[in-house]
Amino acid sequence: MARKKILYFFSFNSPYAALSDLRIDQMVDKVDARLEPIPLVPPPLDPPSGLAAQLQQSKMEYMAEDCVRWAKRLCIPWSPPAAGPVDTRDAVAGYYYARERGKERDYRNAVFRSRWCEGKDIGDRTVLAACASDCRLSANDFLQALRTRHYHSQVDDAIGRALENSVFGVPTFVVDGERYWGNDRLEFLLEAVERDD
Repeated sequence: MARKKILYFFSFNSPYAALSDLRIDQMVDKVDARLEPIPLVPPPLDPPSGLAAQLQQSKMEYMAEDCVRWAKRLCIPWSPPAAGPVDTRDAVAGYYYARERGKERDYRNAVFRSRWCEGKDIGDRTVLAACASDCRLSANDFLQALRTRHYHSQVDDAIGRALENSVFGVPTFVVDGERYWGNDRLEFLLEAVERDD
């Protein structure tokens, strides 16, 4: 029987995607499925105001508390950056550079670790170059690729795939047309992969 393919939509800015990313590869390997990661750079939204801004603030505070609980449960070091979301277009362009060289998984894991476990600014190209070096890629070649912006052309294509799959948040996993949204849905995902249709 052919290995099932799992579409994995993620954002480097998402703490829940980080929690999933630090364990999804090993989980998928155990069920002999194929993971297709798709990094997203969501379009910017106007900041909320009034009551909506207060609710958004409460949500962000809750997410911070909840991620600490999850990290503790999963025995994952957790040290998020003090600053909020950053521009991840370079990080995602770097992902495509690494993927082309067979280092997709190592680079993706390194960027998530840098941001969420080490509190680094992944909007900084020197931080991204260090992630590339961790994957045994040339930091100089990596930075040159970011300067040419060749890989940036692929960044927006992922939004189309997300829309095709009705993805509204990250992390979202899609297998056999079914969506599983969130770090806390990985067990349901694995059950679906192991299910005989």
